[in-house]
Amino acid sequence: MRVLIATVVTLSVGLVFAFAGDAKETAEKVEALKKKFDTEMADIKDRFEKATTAADRKSLQSEARELSIISARDALELAQDDPKGAAGFEAALFAVKRAGAFGAEKEVEAGAEFIAKNHLDNPQVKTVLPQIAGAGRAGQKFLQTVVEKATDKDARAVALYFQGTYEVEKLNDEDDAKAVDELIAKATDLFDKAVKESPEAKVSRRTVSKEVAEQMEALKAVKNLAVGKPVPDAEARGLDGKTVKLSDYKGKVVLFDIWATWCPPCRAMIPHEREMVSKMKDKPFALVSLSVDDEKDTLEQFLEKQPMPWNHWWDNGQESPILKKFRVRGFPTLFLIDHTGVIRHKWVGSPGNKELDKAVEALVEKAVKTKG
Repeated sequence: MRVLIATVVTLSVGLVFAFAGDAKETAEKVEALKKKFDTEMADIKDRFEKATTAADRKSLQSEARELSIISARDALELAQDDPKGAAGFEAALFAVKRAGAFGAEKEVEAGAEFIAKNHLDNPQVKTVLPQIAGAGRAGQKFLQTVVEKATDKDARAVALYFQGTYEVEKLNDEDDAKAVDELIAKATDLFDKAVKESPEAKVSRRTVSKEVAEQMEALKAVKNLAVGKPVPDAEARGLDGKTVKLSDYKGKVVLFDIWATWCPPCRAMIPHEREMVSKMKDKPFALVSLSVDDEKDTLEQFLEKQPMPWNHWWDNGQESPILKKFRVRGFPTLFLIDHTGVIRHKWVGSPGNKELDKAVEALVEKAVKTKG
């Protein structure tokens, strides 16, 4: 009997060490995958910076997407080797973030299902909710699972917040006034629940309560962002650090361009915007660009290499309240405002040089005539 017990103990200890060894090996493989991804993505970004044609940049974007999706799939395979352990969770987190960056819903859904099954109570779950929330119905299913079953109240609060933003997103495709009111009511209810659950829970670097407050302000402005309505005022900082406002430009036609140095369509507009500013030099026109780059230095260094002789604002990158107030969902987003402060055109993505010129010239001509 003693021999049998000793044998069982020996086997148990051996299994423990074997599992520990497997987990360690999986962790090492995950770290190696992440380092490989970082190295290859850095190379793509470097080549993108040096690319001289739109075709080359588009090809590199496709390469970056392919790298991200393949890496996500590799990570999900590694996660299966340590489903309940830290290495498995880290692999799934990596997969969701990389796939989510390029809207790869299939991979995000697979990662979300893995996390829901094996790691729902891990406090780090809330860090991937932004990516999972953008994965369509699968993402919403995961958020509901978090709301109903997660023991971490911060995770529940963040999930409720993103359920609210999902309803807000629907407003982009809704024109019916009654339907708009219903969506706003539903979003408001979810936002209220998020704040009650855990007001200090973090969404990125900000609290749920602050995010909700800004979302509520944005919802109030939804109807006022329509073409033909007075533009809400916006306040930020110029590159000199001084406070600037859209209302400072009243009396001029304003092209309010919300962009980023890393956005290819935004960068493609720069040469024509430069021509436009030169052409409108002595006329009642102003081009105001708000950069959503994470760091102000990134914008300033870009401007040193790329002449952009007009008004530049920076306001905490993608954390800027202006993005919520103006319901920015893609880059570039452009508002063309007439000399009285009324929105006359809105575009998400470049409208094309001809359409932009025609719209600007018509409003500037009207502004000149009004001034006499």
